[in-house]
Amino acid sequence: MKKVSSIRHASQAGLVTLEQTDRRILHELQLNGRLTNVELAQRVNLSPSACWKRTHQLFEAGVIRGIRAIVEPAVVQQGTIVLVGVVLDRSTKKSFAAFEHAIRDLPQVLECFLVAGEVDYFLKIKIEDLPAFNRFHGNRIIALPGVRQVRTFFVLSEIKTDGLLSI
Repeated sequence: MKKVSSIRHASQAGLVTLEQTDRRILHELQLNGRLTNVELAQRVNLSPSACWKRTHQLFEAGVIRGIRAIVEPAVVQQGTIVLVGVVLDRSTKKSFAAFEHAIRDLPQVLECFLVAGEVDYFLKIKIEDLPAFNRFHGNRIIALPGVRQVRTFFVLSEIKTDGLLSI
C-alpha cells in the first residue's frame, strides 16, 4: 500500500481516503477548473505551495482524471441530443466486448453505459439534427456488432446538465 501524504490508496481496487482539505480542493475545481493555484489556495485556506502539492497528488492518485472545456454543442453543430437503448442479440462476454470495442470508435457517442434492465446499453449521442441522426442510426448504430434492437429517445429539453459530485 503506497502512502501519498494526505491521499492514501486504501486498496488495490483504487479506493482513496481523502481529507477534508482534499475534498474542498475537489469541490472548488468542479465549480471552476480555470482557477489559478493562488486562487484555489485562497479558497481552501492553504499556502500556494501546499495547495499545488495536494492538487498534484490528487492528479497522481487518479482522483482528478482531467480538466477540460465545456463546449456549447449548438455552436459546433451538435445541438441534438439522443438517448439510445441498445439490446444485444446475446448476453455473453464476447458479444459485450465486441460491442464495447466498436462503440469507442464513434465520436458522436459521448457516453455509453452497460445497464441492467430491459436494454443492455444506454448511449448518449450529440449530433447535428434529426436527418444526421437518421443517417448515423442507419449506417452506424444498427451495424454495431450484436445489435438486435434499438430504442431511441430524443431529448426535448436539458433540465440539469451541470451536476457535480457531492464531495
